[in-house]
Parts: sequence; C-alpha cells; structure tokens
Amino acid sequence: MATWTDIPNSSLESGAPARAIDATALRDNPIAITEGTVGAPKIQTAALNDLAVTAAKLATTEQMTTANVGNATKSLAVYAVGSYIFATSLTGLNYAPGAVIAGSSLRPASMTAIDGGDGYTAALYITGSGVAGNWRCMGYSQYNSGAYGTTLWLRYA
Repeated sequence: MATWTDIPNSSLESGAPARAIDATALRDNPIAITEGTVGAPKIQTAALNDLAVTAAKLATTEQMTTANVGNATKSLAVYAVGSYIFATSLTGLNYAPGAVIAGSSLRPASMTAIDGGDGYTAALYITGSGVAGNWRCMGYSQYNSGAYGTTLWLRYA
C-alpha cells in the first residue's frame, strides 16, 4: 500500500528542481488516494455518480462476476456461511425478505408433488433439528393458525 505524504506549497518552487522526497510523493500520492490510505483524500461520491470513476476503472483481477461467485461458492459445506437452505420456521411469526432468524428456529424441509388423479398437490416434509448460525429470509414465511411458513434462507453468520 502506498503512503500518503503531505507536500507543503513552500517545497514546490517555480523553476526550482523538485526534492526527491516531493517527487516520490507526487508519484505515490495518486496511488494512496485510490487505495484509501490513511490521511489521503477520499474519492468523492460525485466522482462515482457522474461516471468519472466507474466500476470498470476500479475493477481488480477478482471482479464480481457470475462465474467468480459461482466458483467461490460451489464448494461451500452444507449450512456454511453463504449457503442456502429450504426450511420451515417454527417460531409462529411471519418473515419477509431480509428478516433474520437464529438457525435453531429453522427445520430443513422438502416438498413432494403427489398425483391425485385429477391434478397434483404438494406435501411438505420437515426433517431434522435446528441448524447452526444466523439466517436471512429470502422469500416469505407466513404463519397461519398452526401452519408454519417454509421458504429459502441464506446463512449470513
């Protein structure tokens, strides 16, 4: 990480050669700004909003692409942070997308389509015990008079 160096105006004289320390600072300070080094001026929101600074200009070798996210998450262990689970909440409460819950209140679930001859119906199966961690609701989980809601949950911690 580059170091930010304040350059006093008195050190930059018109027509005089630059001191080595000031020349180094002139080289390193723009890098320190982009790296967010302590003491360096921050890139202002306006520069981002008017597209003077774009995501492409800020991109690193590890860009947030679908392929990179897929590669980073494909080997997650079951119930690991960043993984998903289809589960039923047993709290007796309603949850909207973004709500959070302790894994101890969730039970893994599955659904089966049953051919009743005149159409299909769904059967929900709840298995196991609670899971570790904290989970974010990614759909709607509605409780209604003893009927517990089931939806997709994301483990975030």
